[in-house]
Amino acid sequence: MMKPIFTVCLFMLAAISKGYTAEQSILLKDTVFQGSGSIDLFKARQQKNNPSAASLEALRVENNNALVLAVDVNEAANGTEKAASQGVAIESVILTVESGGNTFTFTEFSTPTQCLLAKTGETDRTLFYTLIGRTGSSSLTPNSGWQGTSYDAVLTIPVDMSLENAKSVVVDITFLETNTSLGDPEAFYDFTAGPEDLALLSQIDAVTLTEEAPGQDEAPLVITQNQIGNETDSWVYYPSSAEYYVAAYEDNYPVKSDYDFNDLVIGYRVGYGMTGQQVTSLIVYGYMIARGSSFTHDWHLHIGLPDTASGTGTLNLFKPDSTEQESGYPQTFSQAGSFDKRLLQGTKTLMNSPSSEFANTETNVDLVKGHKFSVAFDFDAPIELSSISLPPYDPYLFVQNTGYEIHLPEHASRLGTSVNNAEAAGGFKNEQGYPFAIIIPEDWEPPLEREDLGGAYSTFLGFVTSNGEQQDNWYTAPSQNKIKQIGKAFWKWD
Repeated sequence: MMKPIFTVCLFMLAAISKGYTAEQSILLKDTVFQGSGSIDLFKARQQKNNPSAASLEALRVENNNALVLAVDVNEAANGTEKAASQGVAIESVILTVESGGNTFTFTEFSTPTQCLLAKTGETDRTLFYTLIGRTGSSSLTPNSGWQGTSYDAVLTIPVDMSLENAKSVVVDITFLETNTSLGDPEAFYDFTAGPEDLALLSQIDAVTLTEEAPGQDEAPLVITQNQIGNETDSWVYYPSSAEYYVAAYEDNYPVKSDYDFNDLVIGYRVGYGMTGQQVTSLIVYGYMIARGSSFTHDWHLHIGLPDTASGTGTLNLFKPDSTEQESGYPQTFSQAGSFDKRLLQGTKTLMNSPSSEFANTETNVDLVKGHKFSVAFDFDAPIELSSISLPPYDPYLFVQNTGYEIHLPEHASRLGTSVNNAEAAGGFKNEQGYPFAIIIPEDWEPPLEREDLGGAYSTFLGFVTSNGEQQDNWYTAPSQNKIKQIGKAFWKWD
């Protein structure tokens, strides 16, 4: 059974003032190589620029009692890493200061980005700070004397003591070895390449580089979360941080038709940004998986919320296998009461094969990737998680050709203009009790065209006739010659 787990890949801009400073950023000699490095802060790349204890103290003071480092992220293309966006995660940072005959250590640190990641050999995800960058130059200020360098990410280490009399200041950095077998985001944040160069940053350069955020706009799972405005402590996802519900539809309601349940197939998941025990934000991610219909549809997602709930959101629609959005997106919107939003419009136009009007439902026709959609929604006031309707919620279809809306049987119609706008909960079945919409775990693959779902999955009929009490793993035993073998690794392209 799919269970909710916590995840987060959020962006938090560092709170650094924009005041002018005469201090200069300093390129450092030591690097992080193959995941670890010991960085002597008294050694510059050019010996003539070696910082003194006094200059380290000046940088610490102007950066609000912290040393701020720039990191040139230099990683191989694994997962969705590419020249425009690549990253590593940090397992630990230890700053050791020798001053006045004593040794002091500082282990607190932060970066502008975080992500839940699993270590190598593990599957449970934990929150880690990350460094994200890109190949090419960053726009650091002329004040630094090294404009046009490729430094990307910012690492901040609070230091609550003077460094004016320091004899040694060394930073030991260890990157996280991620479980890349899980795919993204772990594959994105591996550290197989390197080395990573570092620099001590002046305040003005720290501000500039933090605001520029190289590579962040194209990192996986971050575009949408970067659109969240409310502060959050954690995220909870349904069905999980790594899984999607799959909604499959028969669109000829109320006529049973071929019952192949590939007329439209959508993968989606929902996340809640939490502050303490209350929900402050909502996120939706999803993909078009298959479309095997001559009809065109609009796809909606309805999540029951308290009547007093309200907020504003952003809807994104990404072109297949791309971070580029379709014309007219992103779109901003406001809602009050329950969340009920059309997330896809005109599915026939959005998804088809070059050699067919269908997509991913026919034998001997190449697979095509579908659009990705996402929503970032901030509530005007926090709400209780217990006041939100239970997953998998109410993902429903409006069939433009027939005017009918199609829901899971336990939900009622929502659109006042549909042909069946008075359909009550318990409807959306034919005379034999067969539904027109089903929710399945992401391992399921759709039947080929005109292959009845009960023929492609022989135990499905037992599941339906027992009202779901028996054969609840029916989706794991297909007839291989009757399904389109898409595979979640294909349709979950980012």
